[in-house]
Amino acid sequence: MERYREQKKDLHMVFIDLEKAYDKIPRNVMWWALEKHKVPTKYVTLIKDMYNKVVTSVRTTDGDTSDFPINIGLHQGSALSPYLFALVMGEVTRDIQGDIPWCMLFADDVVLVDES
Repeated sequence: MERYREQKKDLHMVFIDLEKAYDKIPRNVMWWALEKHKVPTKYVTLIKDMYNKVVTSVRTTDGDTSDFPINIGLHQGSALSPYLFALVMGEVTRDIQGDIPWCMLFADDVVLVDES
């Protein structure tokens, strides 16, 4: 950035904050990303089992709600979720990574940088 400032060149940056991104990852995209990374079938099957027929409830001051299904998103608090998120983000941004001089990914934030 300093180089562009010194040379008085334009530098455009787009910041994307993927708020609640873990909650919005479609499962079919997750399976696709695992396949694209050639993750062995036994591990994909294991991960799919972890996400099969998942239900949860919410604890409130009036007591717990009835169970309801969770059909989208990554498991909150799972040690595997950051890896799965990074894998999905890497795959869905793969096509633009070559066209843009800088594409920085950090957790649920993306920065795209270009001269024009």
